[in-house]
Amino acid sequence: MPYTVLSVVSTLSRCGPMDGLMNVIRYLDPSKYRAVVATLSAEPSDSVIESLRSLGVPVTQMGLSRIGSLLFGTRGVRRLVSEIKPDLVHSSGLRADVLIAGAGLECPIVSTVHSDLFEDYRFAYGRVFGTLTAMRQYAALRRFDAVNTVSEPLAEIVLRSGITAHGIANGVELGRYYPAPDEKYIRLLRARLGWPADAVVVLHTGVLRNLKNPVEIVTGFRASQLSKRGFLAFAGEGPVREACELAAGTAPNIKFLGKRGDVDDLLRAADLLISASSSEGISNALIEGCATGIQVLATDIPPHRYTQHMFPDQMRLFDLRGWDSVRAALDSVEPETWRQRFVPLPHTLNMISSRRMSRQYQEFYSDILESRHRATSGQESVASCR
Repeated sequence: MPYTVLSVVSTLSRCGPMDGLMNVIRYLDPSKYRAVVATLSAEPSDSVIESLRSLGVPVTQMGLSRIGSLLFGTRGVRRLVSEIKPDLVHSSGLRADVLIAGAGLECPIVSTVHSDLFEDYRFAYGRVFGTLTAMRQYAALRRFDAVNTVSEPLAEIVLRSGITAHGIANGVELGRYYPAPDEKYIRLLRARLGWPADAVVVLHTGVLRNLKNPVEIVTGFRASQLSKRGFLAFAGEGPVREACELAAGTAPNIKFLGKRGDVDDLLRAADLLISASSSEGISNALIEGCATGIQVLATDIPPHRYTQHMFPDQMRLFDLRGWDSVRAALDSVEPETWRQRFVPLPHTLNMISSRRMSRQYQEFYSDILESRHRATSGQESVASCR
């Protein structure tokens, strides 16, 4: 019989980690693994729960509030595990990691870390509370059988907190993220989107939050020479959208599209993807942009350098020192290359494929389960000798 892997997350809100979870599950070998998912809280409007169910994955909703998680969370997790009887539990995120670590489960427990926790939480919650929150999650992770990170550079960051982690890089669905076949296709996409046909389209995808520095992108774009021929679009929501709109003012060539389900088409219709992020685990957005064959401009941080190593001709990096460095980076792109497109090599695409990612997760699971089996068999042998 296949092993049952229970994945525990706060919610199934559509985001990078949920895309990763979906991609791991989509390519599981059914003869070896069976996926079950549990969520802690009520699902938001952009949940991928129906997409999971369409794959035949059972989803249990625990319906815990944050206070409920504190009061009844570990008890609820133990009850859930006793009902599902998984061979392995895989959690992701602060609340899930803390609850799973504290539940005293008998089966192996593993986790995936998606970001530099100290940097991420300091931007989200402030330096003091953010640091304490990161320390709390790392304390929980030390109780896991194994920890994975979404890139090798992030594994090195996690090691600074005394945790040796694997590094399985995120992958994307190559059947969805692929280059536009020709200029006519791009023009048809732009017409449907209402984008100017001949503008240099700069796109930003993902959450609008301080960690990503979207206000600096708006300000830098408005000050750049490229903006005279350019069009800047943001696909995503977040807490600093209002600040971004204030920085954009009445500029007719800056648009905020909100959360979108057609990011693949947006990328194919764009000329340049930009990221001014201060920290990442790995940027799904940049991998998606590279897969679609457009140019990528990103801040010089280790996870972006990791991606640039795979796509050296397609990606340019810059040091973030405020909006003026964004302006300079945009203006460093030569006009004759504004509309340049790339066709990634097959072996490079394999490195970022969701199939490859799922296969590596299955090997990760197998190693943990076999290690637990050997340890259990060894204890039984010792007991039989006494």
